[in-house]
Amino acid sequence: MTTVIYTEVLQAGVLIAGGLSLLYYALDAVGGLSRLWLLLPEENLHLFQPTSHHEFPWTGVIFGMPFTSIWYWCTDQNVVQRVLAAKSVAHARAGCLVAAYLKILPPLIMVIPGMIACALFT
Repeated sequence: MTTVIYTEVLQAGVLIAGGLSLLYYALDAVGGLSRLWLLLPEENLHLFQPTSHHEFPWTGVIFGMPFTSIWYWCTDQNVVQRVLAAKSVAHARAGCLVAAYLKILPPLIMVIPGMIACALFT
């Protein structure tokens, strides 16, 4: 189990470094974050869309996202196994906190480069 954890830490480091370098080069290509906000349509800058929105109404954000988040954090077998394999309760809690902090990165390494692609190629 130790080898698996070390491998996952190495892979996470490589993926995070790649994602952050993509963010850097994409922001450089678009001219910075302030220029990105100017290039995107107004509706692409808001998470809460009107109920009449055909792809992503606000009801999906309020009623859909919490359920999928609870499923991921509480019943996903990979997360549960990692917590149960911890040396102590303190290690399990620390691991959960580190994972929670890592969940802040997806908007930076996935959403913002996607917004940049929308601004550059549409």
